[in-house]
Amino acid sequence: MEKKRRKIGKRWILIVAAVVTVASTAGFLFLRQRALNANTVTDYSTQTVSSGSITGTVGATGNVYTRQSVQLNWKTSGTVSQIYVEKGQKVSKDTLLAELEESSLQQDVINAAIELAVAQKDLEDLLNSNTARAKAELTLIQTEQALEDAKKEAQSMLYKRASQETIDISRANLIQAEAALEKAADIYNLNKSRSADDVQYAAALSSYAKAQQTYNSAKMNLEYVQSLPDALTVQQANAELALAEAQYQDAKRAWDRIKDGPTEEDLAAAEAKVAAAQAVLNQAHIIAPIAGTVVAIETLPGDLVSAGTNSIKIVDFSHLYMDISVSEVDINLVKLGQPVEIVFDAISDKTYNGLVTDIAMEGTPSGGTVNYNVTAEIIDPDSQILPGMTATADIVVTQKEGVVLVPSSAIRALNNQQVVYILRNNVLQSVVVEIGDTDAEGTASEVLSGNVAVGDLIVLNPPSDTNASEAQGFGLFGGLFGGRMMGGGDRGEMPPGGDFQPPSGGNFQDPSGGGNIQAP
Repeated sequence: MEKKRRKIGKRWILIVAAVVTVASTAGFLFLRQRALNANTVTDYSTQTVSSGSITGTVGATGNVYTRQSVQLNWKTSGTVSQIYVEKGQKVSKDTLLAELEESSLQQDVINAAIELAVAQKDLEDLLNSNTARAKAELTLIQTEQALEDAKKEAQSMLYKRASQETIDISRANLIQAEAALEKAADIYNLNKSRSADDVQYAAALSSYAKAQQTYNSAKMNLEYVQSLPDALTVQQANAELALAEAQYQDAKRAWDRIKDGPTEEDLAAAEAKVAAAQAVLNQAHIIAPIAGTVVAIETLPGDLVSAGTNSIKIVDFSHLYMDISVSEVDINLVKLGQPVEIVFDAISDKTYNGLVTDIAMEGTPSGGTVNYNVTAEIIDPDSQILPGMTATADIVVTQKEGVVLVPSSAIRALNNQQVVYILRNNVLQSVVVEIGDTDAEGTASEVLSGNVAVGDLIVLNPPSDTNASEAQGFGLFGGLFGGRMMGGGDRGEMPPGGDFQPPSGGNFQDPSGGGNIQAP
């Protein structure tokens, strides 16, 4: 029985000790809470939440380059005669910069001057002279007449030509006439000794005369039909007709081309001849192919040069660009035409403006990620910017107005969340927030969500040991157990049925014997 009373006494001793410990700790933390709350107004640095604009940027470094530069060299050999520009001089396109002495040029270049003069005259005649038109019209008339004559001749040849049958008949008639003539001659010879008044003599003479006449006529007829055009002569006449037809068609086409003035093809051909001659002649000159500034002169009057010798370099400074390497994480934020803020290492206290002009369609792997080349044009360049300078460029990918802004330095990480601390009614509270964009200086951040309003006091220097319970307000149980009251109570109030967490460091013995409360 004595042992039982001793055991019961020990239990109550532990309970009393625990109560004393709880009371002591509660008193200490209560005094600490009052001290913290007392310091809220006097010791905390605050800033009022405001609204304003926020700019989101994607930035990187790059080097400046010009839109265009050309290194000009000589196209032929010779002696430099004149240099017409100086280093640093601005020139326009097609400006004559330098030339070679004419006497030192190769023969083909000298001949090009003559060819150019002839080609230019032909082009001028084509554009302004009526001589070619008149000649074409006359040629058309002449070939048309020649064609008509050839047609008549061919037709005549075909009409006059005797067939072989006609020739054979004429030859047969001649043979018969010849035989009749011989027979009549024999009879005449037998009777020619008779008197002229003799009837037989007269009959023989008359028959002989008629046979002679018939023979002569048959002979002439055969000679005539044999003298008519043969097949070869007719073929030649037909060939001449075909030639006349072709010449007429050529003249007609020439007339059609020129009757309404020169055609585009004629002009193009004439202009091409001029350009070809001019190109050869230009080998003796250096002519600016672009507008720009002369940055280098590498030959001087009197120098002997050959084809390929460098002469003058021109750079177009009117358009300056820089390439920016943007990560694959940010590239979809970049769009053509977005503004770019550019700062140069070599130019202090000045920010230049640019625009995104090109975005690469293909990325380049680098260090485990992929980067995309973005080109920005500097839209307000000045003489301080030189090609090759290093610059930092920030592409403005977002521009928001009227957003809630909090100081970036006031944002804390708590339990894997972003929080800010606000003084409301002189009580320090934590508010979970979702942060959006941060300004270029990194001083202000956008609040996307969270119980933060314009006019709230943001604490810039919350206590370093401020935790979740302190952020919800301090009460007896909150200060005692160092945790947030479960069930939604604020300022340490224990709601009905609420739970709480004991301080860390072990188990807290429930005096009622109902079990242990596990410390975190």
